[in-house]
Amino acid sequence: MNFRTTLIIIVLLAGFAGAYFLFFQQSPEKTSTDEKPPIHQVYDIGREKVQQIEVTFADTAYQDLKLVKDATGNWQLKSPFQADANSEKVSQMIDDILNKRVKQTLEVTELTQYGLDTPSITLSLWTAEASPAVTFFIGKKAINFSVYVKEKSQAHIFLIESSALDDLTKSPTDLRDPSVIKFNTETVSNIQFTFRDTGATSKPKTLHCEKRDGTWFVTHPMETKADPQEIEDLLSGLRSLQVSTFEADKADANVPAQLEKTELGTPRIQMKLSDGNNTYALDIGSEVPSENGTQGSFYVKSVHQEAIYTVSDDIYKLLNKSVFDLRDKRVIDFQRTDTIRIAISIRRKEGQETTVCTKNYDNKWELQTPTGKVKADAKAVDDLLFGVDSLEATAFVDNPVKNFASYGLASPSIEVAFTQRGEEKPTALHIGAHAKDGTVYVKAEQSDEVARVERALIDKIALGAAWLRDKQVLNFHIDDAIRLTVHGEESLTCQRLGTNWRLTSPVKEEANNTEVNAIIYELDDLMADVFVGSEPALTDAITGFSTPQIQLTIELRNQKVYTLQIGNRAEASGRFYARLQHEPNLIFLLNAELVPKLKTTLTLLRMPK
Repeated sequence: MNFRTTLIIIVLLAGFAGAYFLFFQQSPEKTSTDEKPPIHQVYDIGREKVQQIEVTFADTAYQDLKLVKDATGNWQLKSPFQADANSEKVSQMIDDILNKRVKQTLEVTELTQYGLDTPSITLSLWTAEASPAVTFFIGKKAINFSVYVKEKSQAHIFLIESSALDDLTKSPTDLRDPSVIKFNTETVSNIQFTFRDTGATSKPKTLHCEKRDGTWFVTHPMETKADPQEIEDLLSGLRSLQVSTFEADKADANVPAQLEKTELGTPRIQMKLSDGNNTYALDIGSEVPSENGTQGSFYVKSVHQEAIYTVSDDIYKLLNKSVFDLRDKRVIDFQRTDTIRIAISIRRKEGQETTVCTKNYDNKWELQTPTGKVKADAKAVDDLLFGVDSLEATAFVDNPVKNFASYGLASPSIEVAFTQRGEEKPTALHIGAHAKDGTVYVKAEQSDEVARVERALIDKIALGAAWLRDKQVLNFHIDDAIRLTVHGEESLTCQRLGTNWRLTSPVKEEANNTEVNAIIYELDDLMADVFVGSEPALTDAITGFSTPQIQLTIELRNQKVYTLQIGNRAEASGRFYARLQHEPNLIFLLNAELVPKLKTTLTLLRMPK
């Protein structure tokens, strides 16, 4: 490269530099290079003081914005349309601009070269004290990632970071609240639904719910208590839903076409909420065509704001409710913690069977049996109380019920009555016939409503005492045992004399105390795995009680006599059928490992020589 070429390049670079300085960074008449504090300090206009914002743009591609803070401190979008604003985003926008530091202050006489005669953005902020507004003009970009700014009432201009342009260049969608609907879930007192079948000409169906004295009721098409959890889930789910896309607003010219396209002219679901002071309404239209396997969504119209948007299909699942969905599905209402007596009456082929369970003075449950009171299984009693208290219908029979007999409820096969402390009349549940789908018809005694419930709990109730009694088979003190008789491979009898045992049959001699006491201890600790009652299928051929493998009889000092019969082994579980002779219908299963411990022989019972 020769000298002449080098000189030409230097001249060109100098020209470019001069032109850039002339148009983008012309030296002001007077400058101050001291760094200034943030804008909010210079103009004493903190974010919390701002009550109204207007942003206008020279570029007509952007919509001018007007935002106003309401009495609750939330921001509202007033222009180009009315909508709830995202208060967090608006506050962030204010912070972003007011926290910008003044890089340099310039005293100028001409604004054109800085783009401030026709600013690209004009920002006006109103506070409670400021009248008129504090207005900032945003002009051209300068070097060092800066932009020229001028406050309307002042002569000088200043430089701030050019990111201010991005901070303020917002669309209405950027700043509007994405919530589908905003309301206070605690103050809602009325919910109304209108449902239309797609493409059908039938009359729309309506569903109304109302809150009275803190309790929700379904009031149409029938009057009944509502399920408070279902109502709470509905309101909280609706409150948390967010808009997927904003489609149109009241000011848009294409709203009529949108209503036809989205089926919002005749919506599938119309919902209205009221909290006494305000009413909010949503219309649910057609489903948005899905692309590439994305989550489905529906067109929704906010009636109270006259806006159309799309929302995930969660909104349709949330609002497509039936009376059954929202009604209280509990079958019977009683206070399980105050219950002191439970009576289960079961109509069997062999006659009426009544099981009574009472709570004694130390809050322990006892079961009344033909031989007296026995300890009840505390867990089984709790399961019964909690199960019935929380028993919910899978469906209700249409009211009014004309013939209870068709559901087995004219003379119910089972009645469960719960007597509560301080109440004379018990609260009763009637259990009737089985439905074709395997559920069971039930009703509360004082109600005419018939419900269908799952049979799992009902099957346990049908066991009566077999379910509720304590799993300990015998209840005696070891020292009270005075005679033991064993029938198995051999028939043997032992009698207690003082603290020692003596064989009385088939021989008369001293017995092996260790061996006899081992059997007594096993009987004292004997636990049933499960009581199975006397089901019709449990014939003697199955249980083997007519010729038991082992039969043990123990006599006590108080003249009580217990005879334990152990029959056949159950094929399904490998456990052994057993029962007490004085309660032949109360059959239970014993762990297979226990049975050998109850067997003995004459050789084992005799004293070793």
